[in-house]
Amino acid sequence: MTTNQERYGLALSFWTVAFQYLIFVQNVSQETASQGNVWVMVRDFEAGPITPREYAEGTCWSDHTIIIPLLFNLLHGIELLVKGFILVDPAETIEKQHNICELRERFKQKYPGQTALNKFFEKYTSEDNMPELLRRFLSNNGLRVEKLYQALRYPSPDFTILREYSSLKYHGEKGTPFFTDLHVDIQSVRSAALNLGRSLKPQTGTATQGL
Repeated sequence: MTTNQERYGLALSFWTVAFQYLIFVQNVSQETASQGNVWVMVRDFEAGPITPREYAEGTCWSDHTIIIPLLFNLLHGIELLVKGFILVDPAETIEKQHNICELRERFKQKYPGQTALNKFFEKYTSEDNMPELLRRFLSNNGLRVEKLYQALRYPSPDFTILREYSSLKYHGEKGTPFFTDLHVDIQSVRSAALNLGRSLKPQTGTATQGL
């Protein structure tokens, strides 16, 4: 029979990896916002044309360059974080699937008082609460949120239907609020997750690393 300490160790491994994904997303979002999500670059005619290398370097943090892997890493980080908080209970089991909506609801039922975490999970995995950027992508591709994870992994799930990603890209300066909010949201949720994880630690056992 699995002990509380063993389950906490398993949960901790999920939280640790989840934090790596979320910190990555937080850092990239901060860079994208701070650099203005550049899409169009201009300079004086006398200075000569902008080279492909200059354009690549000047837009390396822009949404058309990073948005797809950024969102994938965000959802994967959320999935791992939620699974960790479910698996910390020895009585719980989780199937090897990526049903992030079901996981979100299980977390909400288990931890109804975790307002910051529940709000964060709802914002990025619920169609009714998510940013317009994500809702538009789902609508343009005829997808439910349950399929968003797969749509970010594969451009064509059956090698016939192609996903349309243009609605996620080329938003320029108008798109910076999304990245600013994402950066702030992750900072807040990391603190909330850290506090919850520590509160769930069994009274006996070795010191935890990272939480």
